[in-house]
Amino acid sequence: MRIRLLHFALVLLLYATGCHRPGEITEISSGYVPLDYNTTDSGVVKIIAPYKKQHDLQMNDVLGKTAVAMTKTNEKPEHLLGNFVADVVYNAAREANLDPDICLLNNGGLRTSLPQGDITRGKIYELMPFDNEIVVVAISGEKMLDLLTYIVDAGGVPASGLKMGIRGRVPVNILIKGEPFDKTKNYTVATSDYLSGGGDKMSFFRNPLSVKTTGIKIRDAIINHFKKETANGKTITATIDGRIYYETK
Repeated sequence: MRIRLLHFALVLLLYATGCHRPGEITEISSGYVPLDYNTTDSGVVKIIAPYKKQHDLQMNDVLGKTAVAMTKTNEKPEHLLGNFVADVVYNAAREANLDPDICLLNNGGLRTSLPQGDITRGKIYELMPFDNEIVVVAISGEKMLDLLTYIVDAGGVPASGLKMGIRGRVPVNILIKGEPFDKTKNYTVATSDYLSGGGDKMSFFRNPLSVKTTGIKIRDAIINHFKKETANGKTITATIDGRIYYETK
């Protein structure tokens, strides 16, 4: 990821003259000055050079390889990128001992595609530039049905731990963790802190039974997944597995 614009904090120390002792600091002020990496000002270049070098080293670090391109497309009701990220978030919440029933995210939160081949840290920042954290929300069965209907109305969103068909405008053949959906039960959903607050019109998350935080950023969960799989000699992949499908019968 190449950040074209850097906001560099400048701190101005005003030294006293006149009645104050020489060299005494009388005021400290700060501000943010937008600086472009392509600036020709030699003084500015010297100031930002070490930060740019460190930034570039981190962002160009190759975390692993993908076996297939995971594109951000308009394919619905499921796509490779959505399945991949939802599975990562679902498993991260499980590893945090919160054991969610499903994971639900939104397509808009995935900002770019992952190409086939080497994936750098910067590419993951492009995919998930926000500092959204993983939370697990407990909701009633009635609100879970609203969630499932939301998936239908959206024509599919990134999800994990769930299998369901779409018949017209109704969710059908719903399985959660392999078990038939039961409207009388409560369910737990791994999602982002943004969506848990009702973002992207997910009103079913409002006034939940409980919200548990993980302290894990979605971006970091993806980075850690790449590192773990790479350390085990694996390439990263995803599949279209029919977790959300259009029923044609």
